[in-house]
Amino acid sequence: KEIVLEKVCRSYRVPVKGSSFLEYLFRRKYKQIEAVRDISFEISAGETVGLVGPNGAGKSTTIKMLTGVLTTSSGNIRVLGRDPFADRKENARQIGVLFGQRSQLWWDLPPEDTFQVLKRVYKIPEAVYQENLKKYAEILGAQDFLRQPVRQLSLGQRMRAEILAVLLHNPKILFLDEPTIGLDVAVKKQIRNLLRVINRETGATILLTSHDMKDIDSVCDRMIVIDHGKLAVDDAVENVKKKYGTKETVEIEVEGDLNSPGDFALPFRAGCEIEGNLIRCSYDRKDLNAAAVIQAVMDRHKIMDVKVKEADIDDVVEEIYKEGAEI
Repeated sequence: KEIVLEKVCRSYRVPVKGSSFLEYLFRRKYKQIEAVRDISFEISAGETVGLVGPNGAGKSTTIKMLTGVLTTSSGNIRVLGRDPFADRKENARQIGVLFGQRSQLWWDLPPEDTFQVLKRVYKIPEAVYQENLKKYAEILGAQDFLRQPVRQLSLGQRMRAEILAVLLHNPKILFLDEPTIGLDVAVKKQIRNLLRVINRETGATILLTSHDMKDIDSVCDRMIVIDHGKLAVDDAVENVKKKYGTKETVEIEVEGDLNSPGDFALPFRAGCEIEGNLIRCSYDRKDLNAAAVIQAVMDRHKIMDVKVKEADIDDVVEEIYKEGAEI
């Protein structure tokens, strides 16, 4: 296993505001905040894993412990067989780390100048450096702006350059914390495509956190959900969608406007609403299916068009939070 966490906890001591300013200064009291509580999981070489959770769930703290930025309060972590905090210099040569709201590019210099520094730091052979730079810049559409100062780049351009910087030394593991935050749809697609290419061609392990569930659905085969610092779900993305993504919506367009509730009354309980000649029914697939809804409408009206919308990954994660699932 390339990544192993065993009963990992991380807590912080934060000051509590006193009754007066002087008390806060000289008799400061503290409370413990448990950011990560008793988390255990393993990730094998070549896996693509999404780490999901609401703000404050412990995702970024977990990534920081895995990359050696923070140490654990208790429990054990192994990355490539090493303690990531004690052996962070050795580990740094074999991992790539990107924090979406942090930059490793020099603000007043072009990205290529930072890349040259990284080439020396990681001792990347010239041929490997040029091959990776050309290949990944082409996939990301980044060729035209790598000689511009970073301060002149848009957010999307800067993030593509950040990802390029992380990939130059062929890391075995990629830790990506919110890599698409604030980006437009086109740039997000480029980044997702690149991550799939990296995993397929190099076998790199990817651990990705994101609030955009399309990142997880598009890139990852497995999903780990953390809620309030605890592990809630750990399963294949498709299995999670099947288990929790049971909500479905059918939109049926019928001939002629529907003017009264009696015009579209159906013989089952479903959350149905009417809009002109459009009937929209939402239901749980455990209790009902699209065929039954369509047939019930067909018995009463002439159908012009039908659309079935399954629960997307956002709906699935929302359902997990509602149920407070635990494994």
